[in-house]
Order: sequence, then structure tokens, then C-alpha cells
Amino acid sequence: MAEVYEKLRERLDMFPQGFPKTQSGVELEILKNLFAEEEANIALSLKPYPEPVAVVAERINRDEYELGQILYDMSKKGLILRFKESEEVIYYFLAPWVVGIWEFQLNRLNKKNIPLYEKFHQEGIVASAKGRSVGGFRVIPVEQEIKDDREIQPYEQVSEIIEANSKFAVADCICRKESEIMGDKCDKLLEACMTFGFAADYYIENGMARKISKEEARQVLLKAEEDGLVHCSSNHKGDKIFICNCCGCHCKALAFITKHDQPGLIAQSNYYATVDADTCEGCETCTDRCQVGAIEMKDEVASITYDGCIGCGLCVSTCPTNSISMIHKKPDSLSHIFADDKDLIQARAKDTGKTFPFE
Repeated sequence: MAEVYEKLRERLDMFPQGFPKTQSGVELEILKNLFAEEEANIALSLKPYPEPVAVVAERINRDEYELGQILYDMSKKGLILRFKESEEVIYYFLAPWVVGIWEFQLNRLNKKNIPLYEKFHQEGIVASAKGRSVGGFRVIPVEQEIKDDREIQPYEQVSEIIEANSKFAVADCICRKESEIMGDKCDKLLEACMTFGFAADYYIENGMARKISKEEARQVLLKAEEDGLVHCSSNHKGDKIFICNCCGCHCKALAFITKHDQPGLIAQSNYYATVDADTCEGCETCTDRCQVGAIEMKDEVASITYDGCIGCGLCVSTCPTNSISMIHKKPDSLSHIFADDKDLIQARAKDTGKTFPFE
């Protein structure tokens, strides 16, 4: 029995994001809690890319109808991914731990499993990230605060990401929800993380999110900005399937900057904030708004650390004296953005010494 879970751990660890072995073995405890033994064996047979049930059934010599029911149930529990081409044609594939299985446990969080997830995050995910240079997230600036004559790239505009999609869902932030369940409630917007396209379908059908309109999606972004949340999405051009709205106090993505000294794993936007010392009145509104601690007061004037600024623009939008502005970085300081999701995944795989996709 134990062998199948170690094999599943090894397979999940083949993803660029990883599912590393820890000294405590907490990762195996997590897998045993999530997967029944039969489910673990079936998960081992899945590829990291979509396949129809018939292909999987033939590979493992199982009845197609029976296997289809099991795969559907597993996908409803957030253990694997499901992609519907139509009501009749459904594809299934292996999901990574992050972004993936962990986020898909949104409705199954409790005081017993959250400590296990947090322990694994620290002992496994954070520890294995040491020395890595390619992350999956990119900061997207508050759009209306960009005053620049140059053409603003679509990947720097949340409005363009919204405009490019037709299916929208909004879900609770899993980071803030975990904290709330454990008695450390964040005062910022909880229902703040958005998914698009097939990811929106998956979240809605699994009861993790509610369907919203394009206009409602815009309103979620505005509320997130008002609450001082940082827009983050995947660090590549082209289609996006999510926007996370992150706080500096609880979100695990920004924690790589604020707690784990791994700023390179979150790509900064191509802008930085600067203060006009002559007009700054030292109200400290910006220091409260900054989610990564990049602003401090010096001689009663706000001072922004260039290297620490992630270019989110939250400090700019609420400055009462308009003393802060967003400046486009010089060409040699721009954060690299990948051509598409495949390019990003390949770069992350290379960064971790892995080959993707694996078989």
C-alpha cells in the first residue's frame, strides 16, 4: 500500500513545480488522506496532458465506462484535471500539486489538513525552491496608474486579460481561506481569485467558484485594488487562465519575497514606483498599501527601494498628493516574459533539471 503513494509522489515530483520528499514524510500522509489506493494507482497511469477515457482504459486494461466514472469522481475531488470538449467527450490528465491539487482542495479545507499542507509547503515547496530562478507568477500593475507614451503590452493590462476571455469565475483565495479557518482572518477581500476558460468551467462545476460576467470580473479587480491586493498571473504572453489577487500577509506567492528571500520566483512588472520628495506630505498611506515592505519613511518622506518594488502600483492609486508615479524600467532591467505557457513550463523544467512533458 505504501509503495503506491511513494510512486505517486515521485510522479508528481516530475512536474517542474515539484512534489519533493521531506524528512518528516508529511507528503505521503497528504497523499494517503487525498487518494484511495485505487485512485492513486489510476493517477499513476495518467499523463500530464489531456487524454480521452478510452485511451487511458486501453492502456491499463479497464472497462471504459467504469473508469470514466472513477476519473470523473477523482476530478470532482480535485485530484486530477478534467477538460470537456463537449458533454460526450471529456479528457483527463494528471495535475501538479501547485498550481493544482492543493488549490483544488478549496472546499475541503479543515483544521486537520491545513497544518499538513502548511508543513509540506515549508519543508517541501519552499525548501526545494532554494537556488531556483524561474517562477510561474508575474505581477500586473494597476493599469490606470501607468502614464507612459509607449505602447502598453497586453500582458501588463488586466483589462486586456479580461477582454480576451469569455468565461469567468471567482473563488475564495485559498491562502486567506486557510488562514481564516485557522483563526488568523485577513481583513482583505476573500473572494478574489479569478479563473477563465476551461479553468473557470472546472472551478464552477466542482463547486469551488461562482460564475460571473465580464463586468463582474472587472468589479472584482477594482475591489481587489481598493483592498490593496496585488494582481498576479502566469508569466507568459498569450492566453491566461487565472488572476490571483494577493496580500503580503497571507499569500504564499508573495511570501517568496517577504519571508523566504526568493524574489526571483515572482516576476516584477516592467514598472517601478518613484516618489516626488517635494510634494510628499509623509502621510504613510503608501507604506500601509505596499504588500512587500518596499516603502519606508526617511525624514518624514516616503522612500521606495528600487530593487524591492514589484511595480504593482498600489501605492500610486491612493497617494493623496499624487506624489508617486509609475516609471517604465530601462530595457536591461525588464523582467523576462515567456512566449507562451509551454515556453514557461519548459524553462521551469530546465531550471529544476527535469524533462517536461514526461511519460
